[in-house]
Amino acid sequence: MNRFNKLARRREAWLDFQLLSVIASNRYASAAGNLVNSIILAVVFHAVVPAAQGAMALAALALIVGWRLNRLAGFEALEDDAAGLQKLVRAMEFGALALGAWWGGVTAYLMTLASGDQRMFLGVMMAGMMGAGAISFRSLQRAAQFYISACAIGAMAAFIALGSTAALAAFCLTVCYWIVLRVNIITNGRDIIRQFVQQRETEAAAETIKLLLNDFTEQGSDCLFELDAHGRIVNPTEKLAKALERPVQTLDNKLFLDMFDETAERRALAEHLLQGRAFRGLILSLKVAGECRWWSISARIGGGRGLAFRGVITDITAQRHAEEKVSYMAHYDGLTDLPNRFLFSEKLNRAFSRKSGRVGLMYLDLDNFKSINDTLGHPIGDQLLKAAGKRIEQCLTGSEMVARLGGDEFAVLVKAANIGRIEDMANAIVEAMGKPFELNGHNVVVGTSIGIACGPDHGDDAEKLLQNADLALYSAKSQGRNRFAVFEPGMDEAAIARRLLELDLRSSLGNEEMRLHYQSVIDIQSGEVSGYEALIRWEHPERGFVMPDKFIPIAEETGLIVQIGEWVIRQALADLATWDDRLSVAINLSPSQMRSPSLVTTIINALARNDVAPHRVCLEITETVLMQDSEANIETLHKLSGLGLQIALDDFGTGYSSLNYLRSFPFNKIKIDRCFVEDIDTREDCRAIVRSVVGLASSLGMSTTAEGVERQAQFDQLRDEGCGEVQGFLYSKAVPAHELTDLRMPSQSSKAVIAQLEAARQLRAEAGRKNVAALELRDSSVSCAAV
Repeated sequence: MNRFNKLARRREAWLDFQLLSVIASNRYASAAGNLVNSIILAVVFHAVVPAAQGAMALAALALIVGWRLNRLAGFEALEDDAAGLQKLVRAMEFGALALGAWWGGVTAYLMTLASGDQRMFLGVMMAGMMGAGAISFRSLQRAAQFYISACAIGAMAAFIALGSTAALAAFCLTVCYWIVLRVNIITNGRDIIRQFVQQRETEAAAETIKLLLNDFTEQGSDCLFELDAHGRIVNPTEKLAKALERPVQTLDNKLFLDMFDETAERRALAEHLLQGRAFRGLILSLKVAGECRWWSISARIGGGRGLAFRGVITDITAQRHAEEKVSYMAHYDGLTDLPNRFLFSEKLNRAFSRKSGRVGLMYLDLDNFKSINDTLGHPIGDQLLKAAGKRIEQCLTGSEMVARLGGDEFAVLVKAANIGRIEDMANAIVEAMGKPFELNGHNVVVGTSIGIACGPDHGDDAEKLLQNADLALYSAKSQGRNRFAVFEPGMDEAAIARRLLELDLRSSLGNEEMRLHYQSVIDIQSGEVSGYEALIRWEHPERGFVMPDKFIPIAEETGLIVQIGEWVIRQALADLATWDDRLSVAINLSPSQMRSPSLVTTIINALARNDVAPHRVCLEITETVLMQDSEANIETLHKLSGLGLQIALDDFGTGYSSLNYLRSFPFNKIKIDRCFVEDIDTREDCRAIVRSVVGLASSLGMSTTAEGVERQAQFDQLRDEGCGEVQGFLYSKAVPAHELTDLRMPSQSSKAVIAQLEAARQLRAEAGRKNVAALELRDSSVSCAAV
């Protein structure tokens, strides 16, 4: 990091030096102009200004100008002194302010003493001095702004003091002139900086190419050739034969043209030979032992002894390869071989230059790439980037341009004809990128978020379109990632709001704003609460309660999830220590937490500090945890299980290969996802799935917990299928720890309620169809009593 900081400071010092060199180059002309104009001013106003005051004013100006010249003297010695250059820049800004204040103050003073002609002279001189100062200080924007603003303030103050109609009109003109100069200063300042930067980059590129070419030229060798009037080789040399990798005798009387590829250059060579014209630096390609080479050929006419041409051949193959390599490196990414940002910007700008300006842009990056790169290492990260680039290309029609803009950022340029399919392509990319990558034995899942913007509707130039696509990408991430979003007006406001939420989240733990709520887990057979699931809430002093779906994605993206997760573990075990020993607590672990090297230590310390039995703690993970670096995560799970903790597989059945994970790790519990529970009382397929999961878990020695139970009919069906535990709004929502005493069924014991429900079910079965209405009324009364 220090090396990058040094490079940045060196770059800033270089730019400061270049900007100061512009100031220094005209310092004497500027000083002379100020002094000459002040003398002219003194001559014009000598009759109305006391001599002493005039002398003091001129002395002050001379002091300012002399101080400025003194500070710039020998500034070239500061070329590599970043701190010294910064001080000199600040000094020039101060000098500009002082110089502008002098001219503004003198103008304001003299305007009140001047006659009509003198006032006209003052106005013209002030306008000229402001324009000249804007030019003189043009490379230092702040200095130029200070100078013209100080001048303008003095002139405007004088016009206000005069108060006449003409003076007020002059005041308005001065304001307009000041604004125009400010805009020009900003524009010119940016152009100057851009020119310097481009000049430096061009010089660096030219130097690189020069070094490459010099290196290859040293390795090359020239050879001579002679041709007769028919264009046949005469007296072939060993060097020429070696260059062609052929026996020298095979070259005698061989047509010179026959050695070269059929190209426009070969036709030009034939024309030169036919017309008997000398030529120079003609570059032709040819095949030597199956390899393509390039020769630069020059020849003059004659040479005696019946010769028509005598010339020299220079093998420039290495030089040509170097040029191609430099050109390739300038336009393509060295890791993925995809177009880079420079080439992509060129193509995007070219698309906007067309008449319609119709172009589609997909801006995407890989979700969780940083954490994968940090945990698995940069080689795996590089392999992931290459594989991701290929997978993106496979989702497109072939006419789109895919580019890597840097890091894990990619972009897709969609032609006007295919804009109607851009969302379909984005959806295909999201689906493809959501599938695991097999990289050196690691099963890596990243996913991608995509922002879409289409010109000219979402931006009439390349920069605006990229900016809006980036905002759409940010919106896709804020919605949970692994999706795409199309730019809409107002997304910039949403991005700002998300940034403010992130800033608040960073201080939430320090401000003790996080809270744990608990949702009860009910044992179906006993009807008693067997434990609670810990669910985090954020109680912000101004935002109120912020739900996890709003801040957890941000915490995952910024890495704060590890700190928050460790707090959850410590707090949940501290609360568990105050409960009855028969109760347990379930804690959700995120993929980032599983990759944290401090996870096991945090849990061990929390167990020891609160004197809690490990078997009372159940850690819930999703299939996503195992899909990312599964071997390392399974090893961590074995460590946790070895401590005596319970391990549950959450959201079972919603991923790619849940059965395989049940085989790879002996879970204690399977949690049936709410999507199967929701319709279990109305759909046979849901009942069949739940029945299969319960049977599978039972055969593997695992218990089952059904999530999202909201209706009594769901509970009945789950109990009939043999499910062990349930949780959901039928019993309680998630509540703070101090409200846990209210989670028991208050009107009568849970066992009695279960008995009543069972009796009602049996009555329904015995009564038959004739008494359905009466029994339904009885069931309703029983259900009300249970609640």
